[in-house]
Amino acid sequence: MLPYQAQQLIAAAGVLVLAPHPDDEVFGCGGALAAHAAAGVPVHVVILTNGALFGDPDTRLGESCIAGQLLGYGEPECWNFPDRGLEYGEPLVTRLVAAITASTADLVYAPSLREIHPDHRQLAMAAVEAVRRVGGGLRLAQYEVGVPLRPNLLLDITPFLDRKRQAMACFVSQLRQQSYDEHILGLNRFRTYTLPVDVASAEAYTLVSAVALRENALLDLVEPEYVFQTRLGFPCSSQDVPLVSVVVRHLSGSGLRLSLDSLALQTYPNIEVLIVDTVPGLPALSGHCGRYMLRQIVTNQRQPVAAAANAGLDEAYGAYGLVLDESESIPPDHIASLVSALRKQSSCRAAYAGGRQREIDHDQASWSVDCDPIRLLCRPVIPLRAVLFDLCLVNNVNDGCRFDELLDSQQDWDFLLQLSLATDFLRVACAAPFPAVPDNAKEAPEPTSLQAMYERWRTRWSTAQLASLLQRACDPPQLAAFRHHEAELQEAIAEQRQISAAREHELAECRRAVEKLRADLHGRDTQIAEMRLQLQDHQRQRAEMLASHSWRMTRLLRCLSAGWQEWRRK
Repeated sequence: MLPYQAQQLIAAAGVLVLAPHPDDEVFGCGGALAAHAAAGVPVHVVILTNGALFGDPDTRLGESCIAGQLLGYGEPECWNFPDRGLEYGEPLVTRLVAAITASTADLVYAPSLREIHPDHRQLAMAAVEAVRRVGGGLRLAQYEVGVPLRPNLLLDITPFLDRKRQAMACFVSQLRQQSYDEHILGLNRFRTYTLPVDVASAEAYTLVSAVALRENALLDLVEPEYVFQTRLGFPCSSQDVPLVSVVVRHLSGSGLRLSLDSLALQTYPNIEVLIVDTVPGLPALSGHCGRYMLRQIVTNQRQPVAAAANAGLDEAYGAYGLVLDESESIPPDHIASLVSALRKQSSCRAAYAGGRQREIDHDQASWSVDCDPIRLLCRPVIPLRAVLFDLCLVNNVNDGCRFDELLDSQQDWDFLLQLSLATDFLRVACAAPFPAVPDNAKEAPEPTSLQAMYERWRTRWSTAQLASLLQRACDPPQLAAFRHHEAELQEAIAEQRQISAAREHELAECRRAVEKLRADLHGRDTQIAEMRLQLQDHQRQRAEMLASHSWRMTRLLRCLSAGWQEWRRK
């Protein structure tokens, strides 16, 4: 959202500055103009109005001339429009196009579209259109005076800060009315907020190319802050972080703490927890579950689980819903992952945690939360707590999904089947493991409850669903699972064979290296043996020499010679 680095110079071959009044060229981009002048870049300043509403025109233009001399670009040109007389339209745009074309500038400075002064805004709009029309390699740098802009470039003006301060002091007629120089110095100091400590002052710009303006970048320049931050992914309203209502069916209280703890650890920021008592006399709970609001729905009568779930959904304020029984828990990323996945697409209005999961106390894969519509028709293959659904599926007056309070069992399965008729389920692979294997995934439902469910749903199945069920019966999913597992094993075996071949190659290389080292060692042993024979021969020759007659006869001569040499040294 903000640059964290500052440039020392905005590269340009030539610069054209458009100022609505005498002084705006210095207040808005004086540091940049001083940097251009110091770098030898030609700078031409055009002041469009005479500034007569707040001073004498000649005096104000003279002040701009003195400031231009201090900053190093010379005297500005004045078009002498009446103060507050600029109008966005063809006459002004055409004149700006002519001025840009006649200059050698490839960089144009103009006020920001966020300015509030009418002359500033009219000139800003006309400059954008003129730069867009000229096109080519032209660029527009919008500067700020009265209203901070949203910058994409920060310019370090620390080396030219004193020069800009002196240039701003030239506008004596304006500084009598307001301390504009102090305001601009404060603004330039504030612009160092994201910069290193050695940057004492900076100017902020929105830099855009003519090519980008021709591709409709103008909309980015006037984009509201809400739209801008939303486009970057930052939540700006309650709609950006939709509320999730979690209904917890409070059965007895013994396992409620586990459920509430898992909800308190959720990474999703906007959750309400609805505790629905299924038996009278349960203790009152506090109004919070961690950082989330908690509401307890007291019915004062014994409730079946289906009625409790419906009571909680009726009281839900959220955009999405999730149902838990006490003693059930969900991973910390569960709600965040499902909400994010649902909001990235529009075809599915329910999502579930899919992919292979692991139990907390076991290191082996235990249960795969995976579902397809036909498999769900056969049995409840996913637990209700794994599913997050859009509450509009429940709140629909005509055919909303409800927990059937007349069923003796399998109410959750029935509710999931209702959801599957209303929308496709989106499978989401969550990062955290699912805490435990649910009971309805460990064992098949009782035959009597299966028969009751099939009798209930057989009239609702379409011909395509029946055909899929028959196909599934002829080719059971276990066989497909075994085939898939066999393919995975074959891939693993092939991978292990490749690893084994690579290891065999490494082993062969090591053996060749050992053989080479052994040959080198043998050669060195041979050299050592030869050197020992030579040493023995030398020792024998020395012994023969010392035992010879001539060596004994010359002993006196050697002693005298040694004594003479010692005497000479002393």
